Amino acid sequence: MLDYWLAAVRRLAASALVTGALCAAAMTAALVLGDGAAWREAAPRSLAVGAAVALAFAAVLSTANLVSAARTARRHGLALGPEAVPLPCVREVRVPGVTDRTAFQLTDGVRYAVERDPVLRPAEVTAFGHGKLDLTVRGPSDTTVAVRIRVTTGPEGATAVVEARPATPHKRLDAAACWTVARLLERRVEETLRAEAGDGGQVRP
Repeated sequence: MLDYWLAAVRRLAASALVTGALCAAAMTAALVLGDGAAWREAAPRSLAVGAAVALAFAAVLSTANLVSAARTARRHGLALGPEAVPLPCVREVRVPGVTDRTAFQLTDGVRYAVERDPVLRPAEVTAFGHGKLDLTVRGPSDTTVAVRIRVTTGPEGATAVVEARPATPHKRLDAAACWTVARLLERRVEETLRAEAGDGGQVRP
């Protein structure tokens, strides 16, 4: 939990610094122009206030995000860690022993399984073809997640790469929604590919 919180703080560091700098600049202008204070007196006070605002901004948002992310992880039986913070979230599935199946056939099987998953709640398939599946998913707390799945085949088996990112590009933190969707899709893709290969398979930790 603490690792996730620290990773979220680091993710918000730039936004927090900008917010603190704006507050410091506004306070400096108010003290100098409004109260007639000298720059030497106004600047240290404003910088202290700006730093406090930046710290509070990062701490409060990260804590709220942690609470929501932890709740989501528990609901789906996942262990929350710092890997849930970076966006996009990428997971990889490797399953040996897949023979006599094209990438298109495997991708079609993945699409069929995902569309019928009651937890993932896929909203729309935006692209589907040879080894390619793009879709949007209504993730935890009704967050819309954009998903890319790429399936390749080779002599050693099949590999699928799952990438999940917020449908809203500017979102900095998503309370682990993309990570949760990626992990759930990882399980579903692995199950689908294993069904084609029989026993065996390896998932990247």
